[in-house]
Amino acid sequence: MMNNRPVLHIPKTALEKWHDWISVLLLLAAMGYLAFVGPQLPEIIPTHVNGSGDVNGWGNKWVLLLMPLLSIVLFIGFTVLSKFPHTFNYRQAITEENAFRQYRMGRLVLSWVKLFTVVLFTGIEWFMIQLAFS
Repeated sequence: MMNNRPVLHIPKTALEKWHDWISVLLLLAAMGYLAFVGPQLPEIIPTHVNGSGDVNGWGNKWVLLLMPLLSIVLFIGFTVLSKFPHTFNYRQAITEENAFRQYRMGRLVLSWVKLFTVVLFTGIEWFMIQLAFS
């Protein structure tokens, strides 16, 4: 039961700090790249491709702002959520003896998810920009 779980303050591991730095650098690079190429983009760009790689959706170039903005919102949300590992869903009962290890592993998984989310949205934005120029 979650009500009797210990609430611990667990400092970030070095790997979690690296994940955050890489994520922030990718977010800045994505926004910088978009700012750099934005004026050169056509007004209407491809926004969706099917499984064969054929473009089947078009939209305004401002839709490209959604990727970095959504990445930032998710990054902040995952960062806030990582402050509350005692609320995560775990496969085994959380006790005083295993709480620190379980919370640290749960936070590490969330840190990987945060990094992969930023990488994914940065890649999608880059791919959409490349499609717009082709």
